[in-house]
Amino acid sequence: MVATPTSFTLITMMLPGPDRKRLPAPYHFRVTYQNPHPNEPGCVATWEVRGGRDEYQISLERTEEFDQRWHCTCPDAVYHADSRHACGCKHVQGLRQVYETIGNSSQRHLTRTAA
Repeated sequence: MVATPTSFTLITMMLPGPDRKRLPAPYHFRVTYQNPHPNEPGCVATWEVRGGRDEYQISLERTEEFDQRWHCTCPDAVYHADSRHACGCKHVQGLRQVYETIGNSSQRHLTRTAA
């Protein structure tokens, strides 16, 4: 099995920290899985998040309708899982910001290709 190379393996960024003062703290995002067929329904990619109190995992899912769903295992995302803020945790927001900053918008990167 040949591993698919990625354009990056580790991203470090400053996000609001886990303490009550929410002072900026470093968080590290590492790609742990990248689907070789990202335009098909299913898991597109996963990231390991380190920093703060615990380690978390973020995943990006493509639905049968070709919508995107972000998932994070942090307590904030789990607590809001049934609301519209489910993918609004700081970890997902930070990762989405990185994609937009480097000019590789997750929307554009993961759009369905025309047949």
